[in-house]
Amino acid sequence: MKRKRLFKLVTSIGLVALIVPLMASCAAPAPAPAPAPAPTGPPQVNWVMQTSETSLQGPFVIEFVEMSRLIAARTDGKFNVRVVLAKELGIDRDEFPQALAGGTVDTAWLYTSVLGGIYPFLGVFNLPYLTTDQYSTFKVEEAIRPMLADAMKGSGYLVIPPTQFFAWLPQDILSREPIPNLADLSGLKVRVWRDLDGDLIRALGGEPVYMPIAEVYTAMQRGVVDALNTGPQAMASNSMWEIGKSYYAVRLEPGGAWNCVNSEKWLSLPPEYQTVLMEEGVAAQKRIQDKYDGLALKEKATLAANGITINEPSQAEIDAWRDAAAAIWDKWAAENPVNKQALDLAKKALGF
Repeated sequence: MKRKRLFKLVTSIGLVALIVPLMASCAAPAPAPAPAPAPTGPPQVNWVMQTSETSLQGPFVIEFVEMSRLIAARTDGKFNVRVVLAKELGIDRDEFPQALAGGTVDTAWLYTSVLGGIYPFLGVFNLPYLTTDQYSTFKVEEAIRPMLADAMKGSGYLVIPPTQFFAWLPQDILSREPIPNLADLSGLKVRVWRDLDGDLIRALGGEPVYMPIAEVYTAMQRGVVDALNTGPQAMASNSMWEIGKSYYAVRLEPGGAWNCVNSEKWLSLPPEYQTVLMEEGVAAQKRIQDKYDGLALKEKATLAANGITINEPSQAEIDAWRDAAAAIWDKWAAENPVNKQALDLAKKALGF
């Protein structure tokens, strides 16, 4: 009897030993470990800034290269802005607004002269002798800023806040031979690149000839033009002392450019990146302003060192140019009420 009970006990223990592992093997598998948390922090953003310069060493563009470096440094390399040169992406300067609106580039320099073809009232920056340096240009830009902001609504781009704008150097005259009287340009063929400057040259008796700067060197060599209208920076960089000998600081309107951004890209940019872009953009603009006057003197010194005579117009000559320009202002303002509004705002800001 005892042997039967002992047999049953041993048998039961053996069955339990077999069943327990079998049950364990049929149980539900242990849950997989939870995934690692997604990385937090600002995303990686890579932008392209379109400029019209041909070298990253240009006195203005170099400040935007520095801006790009500082933006990357402040964001630990997560926000990068690559500065591209003219034609590097196959985009002409006149096409910058369309490329920016379409998102082909993220930011771009939009020139007063280019945007004037879209918003005619910006022709105020092309009025001869209304602005003559960066200071007067800034006053006009500030005066018409609300008009521009309103006009840009729905364009697909906007000026990077608070306002990123810089001015070029004034446009002067370089001639092959001395000009006896700047108030009388009779018989003088002058290269120009803006329509209203052409009107001014014509009003003073000269003959305006429209051509890009790249063609001027050969044109002056061949006598197609007798003088050219451009800034001292372009004269120096193109070795114009080889074809011209007399420089006249007539200080025609400098014009300028806004650093603009694609609207959707701006709105999608993390706020901390927006702040960095705004702050570094303002700093770059300030550096350009600070070097502006020194740059003009430096370029003129380079021209003088290469044999060009630097001439300052007499007060009578300046008055003659201003008088001729005033009629051009009035004609332009009469084209439409918005032009008149822009001119009135500019004149008020300049104390005219």
